[in-house]
Amino acid sequence: MTKPLLQNLTASHRRVIEILFQQGSASRAEIASVTGFTKPTISQIVQDLTEWEVVGEDAARKGLRGQPARPVSVRRQAGFAIGVNFSTSFAEVVAVDLAGSVIDAVQAPLDEPSPECLAALIHEEMERLIRRKRLAKNRLLGAGISFPGDFYADGTLMPHALFPKLKAAHLDRFFCEALGIPVIVENDGRVCALGERVIGVGTRFRTFMLVHIGHGVGGGLIIDGAPYRGVHGNAGILGQYYPYGEPRPSALDLLQTLQKAGFCAPDFDTLADLTPDALPSIEAWMDRAAHQLAPELARISRFFGPEAIVLAGRLPPFITHGLVERLDLAAVLQALDDLPVTPVYASNLGSRAGAVGAATLPIYQALLPLG
Repeated sequence: MTKPLLQNLTASHRRVIEILFQQGSASRAEIASVTGFTKPTISQIVQDLTEWEVVGEDAARKGLRGQPARPVSVRRQAGFAIGVNFSTSFAEVVAVDLAGSVIDAVQAPLDEPSPECLAALIHEEMERLIRRKRLAKNRLLGAGISFPGDFYADGTLMPHALFPKLKAAHLDRFFCEALGIPVIVENDGRVCALGERVIGVGTRFRTFMLVHIGHGVGGGLIIDGAPYRGVHGNAGILGQYYPYGEPRPSALDLLQTLQKAGFCAPDFDTLADLTPDALPSIEAWMDRAAHQLAPELARISRFFGPEAIVLAGRLPPFITHGLVERLDLAAVLQALDDLPVTPVYASNLGSRAGAVGAATLPIYQALLPLG
């Protein structure tokens, strides 16, 4: 299936698939109404996608006049992709189907955050996952890996300080050879932005700004449905507003805050398991982090003009939602003017936003409009 997807899909095919991702299913008439394509054109596109086993017809809708409409939707079983997110002590590997649903997910300890150890872990867990769920390897589009860092123009990763062994050129080539499948490597903020754009909150918006709370304070920009990387490939990062050595609104800073308060929080996977007596420290951090984020997000959003801001990253959902509830952009902007204030949403992908987002990289490249 992968070959015709990559070689034969036109911009029109991709636009129709995008509508089905957004709506779940739609009739040919509904697709024509949204896209502006003629009904014969939509019928031909749907026929192509059906022959390539990308979409299929659902049960006819009842209760309508005339012949019942037969909606179509993306076939979940038509293919899948692997997504990987990692920290210093663990990695998450997920499989996502073409309809954007998680097939399975696993978390495994990582001996060392190096390319070699990471590749070995991914290969082992990917093969185990494929066997456990009885997935057809010929339906695998590829893998996406979320990296905590930015990239130089030559493809060399400029990793976070906790990952010095990941500073290497052409990591995508290394992982392609090590795993034997197509691999896309990308900055963690942009990975989360793309995940939201394909299957998360961002499906409702064509232009939005994602704020990634992880090892640092990152981000990603989606403009007219496509990720915007900037000339040097690092558009959207926010960390420069919060110097190292000072309190920062990052998830790593939250870990350090909890450790200083006497709680055992060595890595992000422990945040969801903290005892209730850690809640006052977490709430105090959320108050401070929201106070730090609000002014910069308000000004950047006014300059950028997105439909929405989405908060995502390595935090458990209750912390992400707590931050959103505390973010008061209006207090910053309404003192300056009475223009609309950009709404802020919490990711609905939870702390797996990075891994799920990484899995959408091959799906996006294979199926959706590229710009």
